[in-house]
Amino acid sequence: MFVVLLHYTAPESDIDAYLVDHYEWVSRHYDAGDFIAAGHRHPRSGAVIIARAMARGRLDAILATDPFALHKLVRYEVIEFHALRTVPELAKYADPLMPAAHR
Repeated sequence: MFVVLLHYTAPESDIDAYLVDHYEWVSRHYDAGDFIAAGHRHPRSGAVIIARAMARGRLDAILATDPFALHKLVRYEVIEFHALRTVPELAKYADPLMPAAHR
């Protein structure tokens, strides 16, 4: 799984100009099953996305299509982790290579 920290690198007015496009992009990736959770950071310095386990290259390709990335408004910090344990509701998002006994 991944924790993706978005760090705004542009003024809020620039972020706000692409916010609807960004929300639509996030929604598409919820629908595709790529993202588990997302939201603004407090204070509003960026956002956080929790992404399911996938190849890192696939995640990088997804992030490259974010309107915020296309307009160079954010810097991404990607933290990969292997969820050794999850609540049952999240088990389907865990690393498929991780033995079930370790989830």
